[in-house]
Amino acid sequence: MIAALRSEFRKLLTVRSTYFILGFVLLLEVFFAVYATGYKATATQLANPAYLSIQVTDAITTVAALLSIVGILLVTHEYRYNTIVFTLTAARSRTVVLLAKTIAISVFAIVASLIAGFISPLLTMLGVFIAGHEIGPQIFNVWDLLWRTAFFGWGFSMLAMIFAFIIRAQVGAIVAVFLVPSTVESLLGLLLKNNVVYLPFSSLASVTTAVTQPAVISYGKAALVASAWIIGGWIVAWILFLRRDAN
Repeated sequence: MIAALRSEFRKLLTVRSTYFILGFVLLLEVFFAVYATGYKATATQLANPAYLSIQVTDAITTVAALLSIVGILLVTHEYRYNTIVFTLTAARSRTVVLLAKTIAISVFAIVASLIAGFISPLLTMLGVFIAGHEIGPQIFNVWDLLWRTAFFGWGFSMLAMIFAFIIRAQVGAIVAVFLVPSTVESLLGLLLKNNVVYLPFSSLASVTTAVTQPAVISYGKAALVASAWIIGGWIVAWILFLRRDAN
């Protein structure tokens, strides 16, 4: 297992696509945080004591799909270039390979999500400073922000990983990650109404949504629902990974 983990982390950290995606995520954060939510912030927004806290969850909501592509590529690159044969040969079992990839993607997603959430309010403050504005006293519920940010980033990457293992094609998995939350679940929402929050990506989104009125679902319950979808999807991906041909 240790050897498999080392191999997956080595793949994750030695491919250029990982750093290209991280660089693009940073550029997006600089634009949105420094300019859109910092430099262009209104006096009413800056008077909100939760304004910077909102930037933490907004940041990971914005970049989670991009970060999840790193996990998709970790899985689908091997099928695209047929190196999955060597990975399976070197490991004791396919389950070990699946677990190693899951752990590697999980660690990357959690660390990257926390970093994205941490720098967003700092960049917002930079934009406020450049514009010459003043921001009112801010309130941070640190532990609440930490677990919600980490869970959302991790959950999105896990759902993306499940798509990658089931579809196996890079383009198909990436399209699914962007299409399912924005289009498929939105259309289902017309039928399900408030119950749409029990769908995978919608329940995940409820973990970071700021509550401005009585919530349909609490943060904790939303996390449990999303976790159930992730566990169920992982089991399906595991069964298919064990039964389907490597190529």
